[in-house]
Amino acid sequence: MADTTGKFVQVNLNGLIQTDDKLALLSIGEQLEVEDVKERPIKSFGETFAYILESFKRANPEKNSILLVLDVFDLFARHRNQSLLYNLFDTCQSANLPITVIGVTCRLDVLELLEKRVKSRFSHRQIYLLHSPSFDQYVAIFKSLLKIENKGHKLTHLKWWNDHIEKLASDGSVVDILRRLFDYSKDLRLLKSLLMMPVCVIQQSHPNIAPDDIIKSCKHIVKDYKVLLLQGLSVLELSLIIAMKHLSDKRRNSTFTFEMVYQEYMQFVLTKSQLVEKFPRPVIFKAYERLIDTALIKPLSHTHKRLQKEYWQMSLLVQPTQIAEALQKYPNCPTSVMQWALNPIHS
Repeated sequence: MADTTGKFVQVNLNGLIQTDDKLALLSIGEQLEVEDVKERPIKSFGETFAYILESFKRANPEKNSILLVLDVFDLFARHRNQSLLYNLFDTCQSANLPITVIGVTCRLDVLELLEKRVKSRFSHRQIYLLHSPSFDQYVAIFKSLLKIENKGHKLTHLKWWNDHIEKLASDGSVVDILRRLFDYSKDLRLLKSLLMMPVCVIQQSHPNIAPDDIIKSCKHIVKDYKVLLLQGLSVLELSLIIAMKHLSDKRRNSTFTFEMVYQEYMQFVLTKSQLVEKFPRPVIFKAYERLIDTALIKPLSHTHKRLQKEYWQMSLLVQPTQIAEALQKYPNCPTSVMQWALNPIHS
């Protein structure tokens, strides 16, 4: 870029800001310093765009190239008739003025959004930037998003804040959350969402970001869908999950069949006969089948189809911590079930 400095003008458009073709046209005119574009009536997009380019060419004979960057490119494809994209791509193919258009988007299917006339003028050159940062880089980005640069701030305040961010990033609970978020998704938009709430609660009485602020924010933006599924189960289905957990704890290979789960559950029912509602075997089996449908348990191999469903070897896809969290949030969970989850019944 150093060799080409001053030889072209860069124009930046953003699909979140320039939400229609008129706003985009005015922004192009402003960035190319075509002053009378606002006063000029816009009869048609193509005519006004041609006027802007011609005015720029006359005023800047030494800068006869334009680089146009369209950020959030997929939103421009939603504009009516896609006139902006059509005229930009059409101009790229003409020899009147060298112009290059770069679209930036996170959507891999963006070409499917283009109309035929627009797609026919697109060069179909695509560059995929699949950057995957390491965890250390992820933590460095976390710190850079929160640190303050030396621009008009007092050095004492600047050093105090940046030192505080360094300590925050090394806190054990914060590192655990960053690791969880990193394993869940390396998308930096999720990291920025994590920081939004802690930054917004900064005030005179709460001048910094505490680890608890990060923990609370994480609970809001990252939901464990398996915990949510467990919370939506009936008491019978949740009891079967607890029976599977106890079976997995007892057995080394952590597999089970319906018959084994049924026996474990009935042992609990017989022990707490006065406190637990009794269900017939077909109802219990129906609840077991629903757990398969919700993907909380799964068959061990393809050979299970040769056997009756009662004898399929199954594995539990829920962690004990997830069961414990779901039980804490489960509305009106029977005390006997809570106690059974914590203390298995020994035969």
